[in-house]
Amino acid sequence: MKILNNEQVFNTFQHESNTKAQRPAGKEFGTILKETVKNTTPAALAPLQTTFINPSAGLQPTSSSPSDHRFAANSIEDMINLLDRYREKLADPRMTMKQIDPVIREMTREMENLAPVLDSLPADEGLKKIFNQTLVTVSLEISKYYRGDYISA
Repeated sequence: MKILNNEQVFNTFQHESNTKAQRPAGKEFGTILKETVKNTTPAALAPLQTTFINPSAGLQPTSSSPSDHRFAANSIEDMINLLDRYREKLADPRMTMKQIDPVIREMTREMENLAPVLDSLPADEGLKKIFNQTLVTVSLEISKYYRGDYISA
């Protein structure tokens, strides 16, 4: 395939590149820079004052609502059910550690997701104590699994 009449386009590009390579007949860059800096006002060169914004100004602490308590209670129940599944798999002699690994990974995910819920509960509440004990138990079982406490010799 042959492209015809491309000389005009080629000459246009070639002409532009030739004109850009020529030096301007005016002043040198250093001279222009010095004049520009000399002509700027001192106010433009002065440092600007910054204002600090408190990012948490719009956040107000709230008391936990009954829906938070219900969510926390349901989360604890789900985590205990997950621990029960884990216990059943550990008790089954036919189960290998590789088959138990998905339950451990799910426990790890749930524990990471529920840590913020624990922080949102009031400190003097019994539900927070139960929630904390459940998460500690899960954390302990995960560390025992990865440490190899359940591998038979």
